[in-house]
Amino acid sequence: MDILGVIGDVLWILALSIMAGASRMAWSKIPKGEPTPVAWSPKGDTLLRLPRGPALGLLPAGAFAISLYLLVESRQADELTMSIIMLGLRATVAAIFAVIHLT
Repeated sequence: MDILGVIGDVLWILALSIMAGASRMAWSKIPKGEPTPVAWSPKGDTLLRLPRGPALGLLPAGAFAISLYLLVESRQADELTMSIIMLGLRATVAAIFAVIHLT
């Protein structure tokens, strides 16, 4: 395992912990049984509402699945150039998921 893979792992761990913390905080503030908005139109109207559990758990679970796929792919990179590209991809995708979840 190389240092670039470890850096990518750390960035994903940080992003997933931010998402888990935000979900935990929102869980305590959203009343039980109240549908939670998860998708909005460009005008700001709510397009989709889900129950509290799926609304707060689907995005972190999906991000975790994608992180595992990117982890496997980054470990198969043979060249330094490909390892750097995979690190950049993993860092960018982790940050994007964390920001999307916070919004």
